[in-house]
Amino acid sequence: MKNISNLDIKRHRLGLTKELSAFAIIGVYKASSIKTKLELIGLIEVLKLTETSYREGLALIFKLEKVVDASGLITKLSKQHLEAKVLSDRERLAMAPKTTPRAIPKAVVKKPVSPSPKKTTYFQRHKTTILFMSGFMGILMLLLTFSPSNSTQSRNNYNKGSIIELTPKYGHKYVYTRINEMSTTFLLDTGASTTVVSKTFLNKHVNSGFIKRRLHFLRNENYTTANGAIVNAEVWKLPSMTIGPKTIYNVEIAVMSGVEEDGFLLGMSTINKLGDPTIDLTNNKIIIN
Repeated sequence: MKNISNLDIKRHRLGLTKELSAFAIIGVYKASSIKTKLELIGLIEVLKLTETSYREGLALIFKLEKVVDASGLITKLSKQHLEAKVLSDRERLAMAPKTTPRAIPKAVVKKPVSPSPKKTTYFQRHKTTILFMSGFMGILMLLLTFSPSNSTQSRNNYNKGSIIELTPKYGHKYVYTRINEMSTTFLLDTGASTTVVSKTFLNKHVNSGFIKRRLHFLRNENYTTANGAIVNAEVWKLPSMTIGPKTIYNVEIAVMSGVEEDGFLLGMSTINKLGDPTIDLTNNKIIIN
């Protein structure tokens, strides 16, 4: 019995896959809204107990936000969320139509009003800090990108076999495939054992005749979630799938309800059918040795 927990579903939704480095984790955090950041911190607090990269990523986030622990960070983010809401309310009031002022009698002399002090923006008040942190993160990303050991090792590996390109997007790695002459995009998940697709995807290929129940349906399989609930899914066999320069056959897929078209997962059972693959996440490649 295979387990897909609520934790796996939540980390996939937030983009916190197992292969992320500490610098990639802080990149996902910086690109998120304040509300999403609060969710990320709660999940990272759990993941840091078993995954070193998330423990290191959390330490970098604390340095970025200038706090000492998760409690201080949550307090800071909550305050920012409240300030953003108040600012939004002020902007709506400013955009509201103003009433026409009544005419002032000629005999009344209006006293001059002293100009109010000019308000400074958030960027002006924290300009030095923002510029410093932007430069610091830029240097860290350059050091990660141009690591000599990684580059040398990758070049040596590329000489040994075919290459499948990975497409990075928002901290994820995507793989483009062809199934039944149709382009299909999968999210690479090295922590998943099974490739997952939607029922809509299955029905599309059943209707075209590419997949037939009597030939390609394998079994029903139970998946247990973290809260103990058991979800039943159908396991089918794809006749063929083309990934990069290589075509593989008889690929097992799990068909689940509620999976979006952009949420297909490419699991390790499919990757291993390529032969002897090496996954180079730093350079966005799968090398088939």
